[in-house]
Amino acid sequence: MTSPPVRVSFFGGLGEIGCNMASVEVDGRIAVIDVGLIFPDAEHHGIDLILPDWSSLTERTDDVHCVVVTHGHEDHVGALPFFLRDFPGVPVYASRLSVGLLRAKLEEHPDVRADLREVEAGERIVTGPFDLEFVGVSHSIPDGFAVAFHTPHGTILHSGDFKLDQTPIDARPTDLPHLAQLGDEGVALLLADSTNADVPGMVPSESTVGRTLRDVFDGADGRIVVTTFASHFHRLQQTIDAATGVGRRVCFVGRSMVRNAPIARELGYLTYRDADVVEMGDVERMPRDGAVIVCTGSQGEPFAALSLMAAGEHKQVRVEPGDTVVMASSVIPGNEHAIFRSINGLVHQGAEVVHRGIAAVHVSGHAAADELKILHNVVRPGALVPVHGEYRHLVAHGRLAAETAVAPEHVLVCEDGDTVVVQDGEVTRGERFTPGRVYVDGLGVGDVGNAVLRDRGRLALEGICVAVVVVDQHARVVSEPDVIQQGVIYEPEQAEMLDLARKTLGDELIRSGHDGDPAVIRRMAVQTLARFWRERTGRRPVILPHIVEV
Repeated sequence: MTSPPVRVSFFGGLGEIGCNMASVEVDGRIAVIDVGLIFPDAEHHGIDLILPDWSSLTERTDDVHCVVVTHGHEDHVGALPFFLRDFPGVPVYASRLSVGLLRAKLEEHPDVRADLREVEAGERIVTGPFDLEFVGVSHSIPDGFAVAFHTPHGTILHSGDFKLDQTPIDARPTDLPHLAQLGDEGVALLLADSTNADVPGMVPSESTVGRTLRDVFDGADGRIVVTTFASHFHRLQQTIDAATGVGRRVCFVGRSMVRNAPIARELGYLTYRDADVVEMGDVERMPRDGAVIVCTGSQGEPFAALSLMAAGEHKQVRVEPGDTVVMASSVIPGNEHAIFRSINGLVHQGAEVVHRGIAAVHVSGHAAADELKILHNVVRPGALVPVHGEYRHLVAHGRLAAETAVAPEHVLVCEDGDTVVVQDGEVTRGERFTPGRVYVDGLGVGDVGNAVLRDRGRLALEGICVAVVVVDQHARVVSEPDVIQQGVIYEPEQAEMLDLARKTLGDELIRSGHDGDPAVIRRMAVQTLARFWRERTGRRPVILPHIVEV
């Protein structure tokens, strides 16, 4: 019998940085590749996290066979605890480090049942209809994978996030010989990281950052603060080495930093002595040239350690003139304003701030254009779908592929909600589905949608006005309405304005009549006050009428 075609579906990560999630369906069974999240920006009022919408899979719960994790970054695994609530006990295949980080993350979700299964680079396993092969790649977190799906209709290779660093900190470069072997055997479809597709050349080695850190530390007299991602263990190792090299001890600050560093050390991905580390409570009692504080907050997150230091609000760390702050991280699009606010706050307190704009304190973990060309020429795929990137990155990657080993007609630039079908080694577009996003707000998951966000946006921009109208049992108005506001006008001005608003509404209710109908009273209150605020202030607050019967 001929096997049914293999279907690849994209739930997130094609058109944005984050929410990475795809699926491969073989013989009616589904393997999910990564389940990532994205952090909200200013337009997501009050939202904590944003997840992919996998509701179409919940209709086929029994068909979801496993999850395959490429690496341990939040944009690839952050939504997994929420996913496992809907698919309890589904096996999750991940590297040793990814499993360690996931175990720590899942401790915060005691209601989630997880079956974490450790696999190694170079390993090949068969589970159900899936024949999986894991290839080691270099990235800004150790223990990353590319994953090959050997299917009845050809091999599908997902690159994961990768770069071609020839001198990585862990001495484990991307396994090009293994990728070449897969290419020799034949790859029908390549799904490849596109984040730096529009960046020419090759990304510098992570080891270049270590040299810069040593130079900065050698020239620093006061306290040193370094901020980076809590999962960037290569960067943390170089920071620790630079600190101990100048006789300083290291202090980890920030919830995720304090949690992740011991995990990485226990698993062998960080090396330091107990004597090299000092607790936060001891730092203020040390000489200012005695410690390097390694903290979270590289993206200007409001309550992260560095942001609090920049605002002078950290309870334990004070930044003083002569201190040095190293921002050893990238700038995630959308976070520029918050990051610059932190930099300005630190400079205002007298610190020297060293960032990637003036020194080589950060290199990307994603392959640039020439590295992608090497990947294409090594793998020689029959077709390419660029993944992991904004739409401009995907298009740029498609152009690169067409210059190398992939025929232009076999480059499929897709978006979230697209599917591709692999049959007898040929790749075509499949039926599209409607992608979505699920918002996490406090304890609620999915109970806030776009309509609620629009209301929150209006409240944030224009404020709210509440009209209270008292009526008798026949719905006749028995007293002048009360009008209160929040966020519409400044306090000293509001008394006179609100008196006028009450009079205007009361006069309108008397003049127009409302036939004793509460619905008509509500509508008149909204229309009258909306017109009042627009004419008097040019603003359009949310109007909430409230009818009280006495």
